[in-house]
Amino acid sequence: MAGREVQTSLDTGVIPQQWKVAKIIPLKKPNKDDYTLAKAWRPISLLSTLGKLLEAVVAERVSFAVETYGLLPANHFGAREQRSAEQALLLLQESIYTAWRNKRVVSLVSFDVKGAYNGVYKDRLLQRLQARGIPSDLVNRIDAFCSTRTATIVVNGQTSDVRALEQAGLPQGSPLSPILLLFFNADLVQQRIDQNGGAIAFVDDYPAWVVGKTAAENIDRLQAIVQRATEWESRSGASFEGDKTAFIHFTRNNTRQSADEPITVKGGEIRPTPSVKILGLVMDTRLRYQKHAARAATKGLQATMALKRLRGLSPSVTRKLFNATVATVVDYASSVWMHARRASAERVLKRVQRIGGQAVVGCFQAVGTAVAEAEANLPTIEKRHRQKALKMWVDLHSMPGTHPLAQAVRRRTCKRFVSPMQKIAEYARGAPVDELEATQPYISAPWDARLDIVDDADGGVQAAAWAQGTQGMRIATSASFRNQLVGIGGAIESVDWIRNHTERREYDKTLGNSGQSDTYTAALASIEAGLGLVVDAAYVGDCQREYTARPFTCSPTIAPF
Repeated sequence: MAGREVQTSLDTGVIPQQWKVAKIIPLKKPNKDDYTLAKAWRPISLLSTLGKLLEAVVAERVSFAVETYGLLPANHFGAREQRSAEQALLLLQESIYTAWRNKRVVSLVSFDVKGAYNGVYKDRLLQRLQARGIPSDLVNRIDAFCSTRTATIVVNGQTSDVRALEQAGLPQGSPLSPILLLFFNADLVQQRIDQNGGAIAFVDDYPAWVVGKTAAENIDRLQAIVQRATEWESRSGASFEGDKTAFIHFTRNNTRQSADEPITVKGGEIRPTPSVKILGLVMDTRLRYQKHAARAATKGLQATMALKRLRGLSPSVTRKLFNATVATVVDYASSVWMHARRASAERVLKRVQRIGGQAVVGCFQAVGTAVAEAEANLPTIEKRHRQKALKMWVDLHSMPGTHPLAQAVRRRTCKRFVSPMQKIAEYARGAPVDELEATQPYISAPWDARLDIVDDADGGVQAAAWAQGTQGMRIATSASFRNQLVGIGGAIESVDWIRNHTERREYDKTLGNSGQSDTYTAALASIEAGLGLVVDAAYVGDCQREYTARPFTCSPTIAPF
């Protein structure tokens, strides 16, 4: 029923009014001094589930157009495939190290859009969608999505009356809102990154920088960036958070660091700071990251102490909670700052590991960190950070050429100012990353037909019976674990309707023992082997004959069991 309603809405461009009623729940933003101020709260819109299905479909189509045709700046991160905050920070850090090798100073100013989602004006948004090539039918659906919205506010169980929103902006909680926000501020980010400066953006955060011989030389050019941002602000109807605007000079040469000369933002003076928080990472002028490492250790300690206070949980559940709540806090953007861990932060991080191990297995408080980690089956911080860095390195080598980091990872190592990315390259030395093929954000269009897949919920009986009723080509794959050995097997059948002939091919193989592989990896290997036979089954032998009346056609069906 829901699928028909979504398809009808896509066909007609009409969104039912009940799908556009939002229940707004204000949530406290953490670590705010005065909660009597409206900006200390984050309004979350609870929307219709059926409406979210439609919004997710439209969002996927917009994202496909963005990545396929390059409709947004390459340096725009967040709410996009293959564009993470950690990648944005790596790109910024590489630009800084490149400038240092050329004996230059990087001066950066960071903006934050005030009320980013609520401050989006529909008319400006629609104009920018059209200007960047979004098809008119999608623009019309987005127009309907942003128009005639209503909302109620729920506070302490009390619900207000339903009211129309004259300027609704984008509902924060919709799957469609993040990608639309990128179009709204794309003009601000449209800037090439080169030896003279650059800019990146992550949703509503916008850091921009300039490169010069001295910090004093950069002030005028930095002021030009502020002027450009102010002009965009007036054109868009948006505004920047004044107290979140900050700027900093990145250099390790004290002779190039100027005096405390300010820049002017909206009539007020802002002076350079010794550190600035960008996308959750505290960056100091020398990129030593001691403050951020201490901050990550402190937050991790708070999280693991809270975890230890929980009672009655099994070790497996506690370990999962540690990985989900503690490790994620400690490891955030670790590929950027892992090289800068110092003894003071290292002691706190080891304490986090020790208390985490105690929470998992309930060992004594005096137990050593290494013993607690081993007993609780927790990887060390060094191992965890290295694994995360290696994964990042492999991912970057499989990025398409349009990704802003695709060329940076292939640059030759420089002995002066060795960047963290170059150190990660040392960890990954010997890995065949150059042989990786580029992974595209979308393999096929969202509206293309997909392969039918049957799960193995009943041990394969239902999948096998269902596959018997299909026509064309059938692929069945299997993976098993028995007697400490992991194996794969499968079969592929192709049908020649003209001769009423069915050709069947089978395969089986032992991958190794349980220490070398597992059933999840084996399942993927089995699917790979089965798909590898598709070309032979479709084009080898009798299938290569030319028929004019009724050619051989294939409609593959993957049925793992």
